[in-house]
Amino acid sequence: MPNCDWGRPCNCLDCRTNRFSIHCEACGFDTMVSYVMSEVGGHTDKKGMFSYEFKEQTEKYSEINCFKCGEYKNNVPYFEKIEVDINNSRLNQRTCVACGVKELETFRKIKYKVWKNETFCTGCVEKQFMSEVPNPSTNEKVFKVDTSNMKYILEKVKIPCNTCGRQRWLNVENQWKKQCTSCYKKALKR
Repeated sequence: MPNCDWGRPCNCLDCRTNRFSIHCEACGFDTMVSYVMSEVGGHTDKKGMFSYEFKEQTEKYSEINCFKCGEYKNNVPYFEKIEVDINNSRLNQRTCVACGVKELETFRKIKYKVWKNETFCTGCVEKQFMSEVPNPSTNEKVFKVDTSNMKYILEKVKIPCNTCGRQRWLNVENQWKKQCTSCYKKALKR
């Protein structure tokens, strides 16, 4: 029972459209096709809810050329339309070399980066960069990976307090601070 209309039974074009894939044995690509099912009426269930019934085309067959390689195939299930937009996006989707996540497999937007002629997702490109380029961090400086420029940038610096001499970590933008927090508060009370 299609019910995209805010929980009510619906017979819109989207609910009547049956989309499915036809697999190509030659290249392994799944070509997305569709047809519009015909409405054959409806029925009311024992709780009084009405629902539409649609008739699927099972007695007819079609023929198709694979969207990717053009391989001819006959006696495939009936369809009326090849979903060009969906097939183009499937054909051109990017895949991370390291983890294998595909662009259209997840609901969240994944950013990809090409590095050394290979496509990585942002999480994997950082790991790959860190494994190939050693981190220049020392006891006084901490660096982090900048994936947009593919280099290490300075994140934190260890600087001694001018008053008490205690070492403390500061962000790069706070290097101008010459005193630690406790010494600064003592100086304000005077």
